[in-house]
Amino acid sequence: MIAWLSGITRWLGGDHVVLDVHGVGYQVFVHERDAARARLNEPLVVHIRMTVREDALTLYGFVDPADREVYDALTNIPGVGPKAAMALLSTYTPGQLASAIHRQNAVELTKAKGVGKKLADLILLKLKDKLPVALEDIIAISAKPKTSDDPVAAEVQSALQNLGYRPNVAQEAVVQARALQPTANFDALLRVVLASLRRPVG
Repeated sequence: MIAWLSGITRWLGGDHVVLDVHGVGYQVFVHERDAARARLNEPLVVHIRMTVREDALTLYGFVDPADREVYDALTNIPGVGPKAAMALLSTYTPGQLASAIHRQNAVELTKAKGVGKKLADLILLKLKDKLPVALEDIIAISAKPKTSDDPVAAEVQSALQNLGYRPNVAQEAVVQARALQPTANFDALLRVVLASLRRPVG
């Protein structure tokens, strides 16, 4: 499984980018907010979700890990596909979506392209009670400093999440470690972060 890709943006499409990763071009579909942030011939790190079908293998990328958490929560609902999830993320930040779900505001969700009242009601029903912890993480991440503009920090955060750390815990640890070690490479920064997470409290 591809957890993330770090490369140079060689193509900007309306709904996708092409990343040059060590000479290999990866087409990655992104939501509109991330597409607006990408810059041609500049580095970009995206956290990946891959969809495999009989006739296609599709990569969806997210600059912020919180966006990928929302995407996972949405696409785990039967009837909500990648297209609807990306439309919602194009329209709203994770915090805004989490707020709408907490408030059970179906009208707000229908402002996203292709999301009708029936689909909005389904999302509210499935996510209100089943994922309260994930929604708290999403809101917390949205309010914290981002690691997305620092490719090394973003890779360390993704590695921590792959190890099982919750997104908000991983991001906070990386931000704090980066403040102490502003020039550390991936290996060094990961060691600092893991040491801080394993350190007893009190």
